[in-house]
Amino acid sequence: MNERQKKLEETLKKFNKKHKSEIFTMGSEIKDIEVIPSGVKVIDDFLGGGFKLGGHTIMWGTYSVGKTALALMTIANAQKLGKTVCYVNTEKPIEAERFKFFGVNLEQMAYVEAPENAEEALEAMRTLCKDKVIDLFVIDSTNGLCPKSVQEEKGGKERSLEKKNVASLALTLSNFYNTVNAHVFRSRASIIWIGQARTQGIGSFFTRLGLSGGNAQEFYAYQIIKMRRGQNSDAPVEKFKEYFIDPDDKIRFTTKKEPAGFDVVMKLTKTNSCKSVKENQEINVPFIYKKGFVSEVEVTDDVPVTIDREMTKEQVETIKAYLIEKKPEDAEKMGLIKKKKSKKGE
Repeated sequence: MNERQKKLEETLKKFNKKHKSEIFTMGSEIKDIEVIPSGVKVIDDFLGGGFKLGGHTIMWGTYSVGKTALALMTIANAQKLGKTVCYVNTEKPIEAERFKFFGVNLEQMAYVEAPENAEEALEAMRTLCKDKVIDLFVIDSTNGLCPKSVQEEKGGKERSLEKKNVASLALTLSNFYNTVNAHVFRSRASIIWIGQARTQGIGSFFTRLGLSGGNAQEFYAYQIIKMRRGQNSDAPVEKFKEYFIDPDDKIRFTTKKEPAGFDVVMKLTKTNSCKSVKENQEINVPFIYKKGFVSEVEVTDDVPVTIDREMTKEQVETIKAYLIEKKPEDAEKMGLIKKKKSKKGE
């Protein structure tokens, strides 16, 4: 180490001591910051391991594309890892069963429902980050945040709904990022912002779906994930065996298919991770109604058994009797008879 390098280190130590904070460190002390995995391998590999601690991730797209579901699955997985979480719901009531469906432990989750204004929700985030008591903070959604300036005038008087509110949310978010981003980074909290797609463009000549909320959120985002539904042909399906009685009064069955979920296309439009896929790459992820997101759809020959709903009550009873007598395995699947216990050694 030369004399100039020694003087530099002495100056850094004096500066830190004066400001009572470890502001300066050496580059050799930079550590690889952890992530919070979603628990879905294909998504975590796509993102470079999961949602970055100390960074902002934006997930946005049209409605019913799985944004909230992915956030809740990530919360559940974070809890399994011993992480503290907070969920801010700005949109609509969510039943407790919805959280439990995805494995969320409600007793261990901080919850904010319908904050009075955007500032209240953002102040909640700043407080938890400043006190370094939060690992994962989810805002669902950014579009549901309503700034004070939209609700009331300077004197506190309620503002008329007729008055236009140009870029109020964008300004609020810009101020927020400028003052709170350092707290988020130092607390090593992962922030997930859920955004709704909005039509943008010039008149009716050029339109596209875009993310509202201003440029600040896109600038500060560590990663941005755009989500949309894929083709129906790529959607996961569930096979089942359906029994019916044909016009000749013979009992038959046919194998049918029905949607078991839908296909979701995720596009990483921005990433600062060297471990994720490259920007603007896409993946297709199946969403199963009974499970949520999965890395792949399980294929099995053990299909459920049903009876055609158009059969009369008498016909249904006839089919049930036939299954019990002739097709005990299918009768077991329908719960018509108890499953036989296997003998030891078999």
